[in-house]
Amino acid sequence: MILVNGGLSIGMLTSLLGASAGAVAVFIWSHIYATRTPFYNLSYTNYPAIQKVFVYLFFMLFVLISSVVAFYILLFLIGAIFATFESM
Repeated sequence: MILVNGGLSIGMLTSLLGASAGAVAVFIWSHIYATRTPFYNLSYTNYPAIQKVFVYLFFMLFVLISSVVAFYILLFLIGAIFATFESM
């Protein structure tokens, strides 16, 4: 479809930028949410350094997977919205 039109359309660019912004928002929100939990305030701060590294690596893995899923869901939803507007 891109080759037929000669480049990216405004709807494609907007859905890519919107999905990227949404994925970054999920990434930042999950960090803010995690630092406000009782686990972080009571337990995590008392762990030794190597244990903090492993806990944070697993947290980052979960957050990155969540951000990628959010990116694709938002990409589909924003693209569907623009597709319905273009067909009107």
